[in-house]
Amino acid sequence: MLRYGTALALALTLATPALAHDETHGLVWPGYQIIMWQTKTARQYQVLRSLGVTAARVQADRHGETRASAARKVEPIVQAGLRPYVENIATDFYSAYHRWTPGKPKNWRFLALQARIAQDPQDKSVFVRQPSLSDRHALGRIETRLTRIVRDYAFCRPLFFNLGDETGIADLTAAWDFDYSKPSLDAFRVWLRRQYGTLAALNREWGTHYRFWRAIVPPTTTATMARTDGNYAAWSDFKAFMDVAFVRAIRAGTDAIHRGAPWAQSAIEGAQMPGWGGYNYALLAPAVDVMELYDAGQNLALAQSFHPGIITLTTTHWSNPGALHQAWREFLRGTRGMILWDPDDRFVHPDGAIGTQAKRAEPFFRQMHTGIGPLIEASKRAMAPIAVLYSPESFRIQWMLDHRNLKAAWTKRGSAIENEDDAVRRARREVYRMLARLGLTPHFVSEPQIATGILHKAHDQMLVLPQTLALSLKSASAIKAFVKKGGVLLTVGQTGLFDGHGRRLSKPELSHLLASANPRVVSLPIADTQLMPTLLNLLKTAGISWQARVENATGQVEEYIYRLPPVKLLALLSDSTSKQHGGAHPVTIVLPKVTYVYDIRAQKLIGKTDRFTVDVSSTEPTVLALSKAPLSRRSCTSVFQWRSCP
Repeated sequence: MLRYGTALALALTLATPALAHDETHGLVWPGYQIIMWQTKTARQYQVLRSLGVTAARVQADRHGETRASAARKVEPIVQAGLRPYVENIATDFYSAYHRWTPGKPKNWRFLALQARIAQDPQDKSVFVRQPSLSDRHALGRIETRLTRIVRDYAFCRPLFFNLGDETGIADLTAAWDFDYSKPSLDAFRVWLRRQYGTLAALNREWGTHYRFWRAIVPPTTTATMARTDGNYAAWSDFKAFMDVAFVRAIRAGTDAIHRGAPWAQSAIEGAQMPGWGGYNYALLAPAVDVMELYDAGQNLALAQSFHPGIITLTTTHWSNPGALHQAWREFLRGTRGMILWDPDDRFVHPDGAIGTQAKRAEPFFRQMHTGIGPLIEASKRAMAPIAVLYSPESFRIQWMLDHRNLKAAWTKRGSAIENEDDAVRRARREVYRMLARLGLTPHFVSEPQIATGILHKAHDQMLVLPQTLALSLKSASAIKAFVKKGGVLLTVGQTGLFDGHGRRLSKPELSHLLASANPRVVSLPIADTQLMPTLLNLLKTAGISWQARVENATGQVEEYIYRLPPVKLLALLSDSTSKQHGGAHPVTIVLPKVTYVYDIRAQKLIGKTDRFTVDVSSTEPTVLALSKAPLSRRSCTSVFQWRSCP
């Protein structure tokens, strides 16, 4: 058994050299991380390290952890040369209605609420969250716990500290009327005063007659569904506040972790697609340092847009046939680590024998440490001067319009059904997919950002509004100014039928602009067959050059453009659903200009051309270097590690 002092010395010796750090601004992420989630034996950890695994999970004792117990837990991990990370420190608070309990489903507490309201539809106590996200005393206890555990583990500098797994206001992304507790309503009223300033302004918007702030109680979803005037502002405001309350609690946890050690990184795992449950990525992404997420609904791109410095991770099940494709796809999209899920010791057996899953994964691990991985990590994703509005307000209004006929039966819905497609998600996905087919990566913006001038500050030349049902007066004014100064506007789906709070307007704010003959303003319905040609025309009008186009592909081919001066990198990955899944097939690539094109893996010059054919696979990307001039010897040897230039 290692004593505390010995464990400290060993941990620092093994972990620190590969890790640059700044005591004020936190750790610099130490390259692509491959992390084992399940607890393993010392022998298994050693074999995992030899395969390229870099870190492993430690489960903190939420109530009885000490430095001595922490040292015992990390001993086999650091002895194998791995970094620990500390798991699920406050899942009981952040995932109160979706957490593991012996002998029960993970969401048993949420199911119990649904059963209660089914028996008594008037039982409003089911809408009181326990614990409340706005309860200062409960949150204070969690903050104290977080800081204490960080200090207990500080000697071995864990990779990150996880606040909770599959966090959410209720059960993941389930719609629910949390939280009518006193702390929540008190905080809601304070928030409303900051939003509206006066009761008169609030009453005008909500169509109410409140005389005192303390008297305000938001309507339930069922009551709001019964409205016939199209004014959902009071209900939507409460839902917006709950997103704020959730993020405030997450941010408080992050701050507590930083108080424990200035270099410590906070995280949440199992982040869901944008929607209910606190998953407003404009607010959530900036509240943590690290996020492991299920890539759905453009949440990865949203997180990166609203927190450019965030470290994103994904979980890979190497037993799945498409695991290799998923691993490459998520890496090319910007994730900087993966968590391995191996509950049955099929990756490395207890006797240290290497399993079939490890054999399947090991080539990818090797590429992450010595191959294409470091090259992509050293580059920067090329971002187009195109902004796409992300509107949680529109999502809420779309949900209400889609489901208002359910009345009280909406309480029977769970998180799985809430992840189904709707017009807002579909429009956002189509726009993002079409731009990606042109090698263009836009960035997402929020309404508050538009209202405060982000389009000008980011030097955007084009703005896309996908199914933007709700739009504030300030945002509409900023959009009009953007177009007046030469910006290009594309709306896909309905636009501005409601104001920013959710009250239906007699005349949408952008109606005059969208009805004008301005060639820089175009409106299309969702899934219009003219979306691609319209995009090409608008890009030309905006002065934005498309980067690459794929022709003659079997299935879809994903394109990723990176900047690595003096070249650009073009990575191509075939869709995993292609008929030739796993096998390479030829595709034609068209570039906007004649360019020197190099195949990085083959270390050869394809030619000086604007049109060429390459083989593309779904299990490993084809990575090309695009250069205006022939590569210099220095670029070949120092950037690409080639012995000579082709």
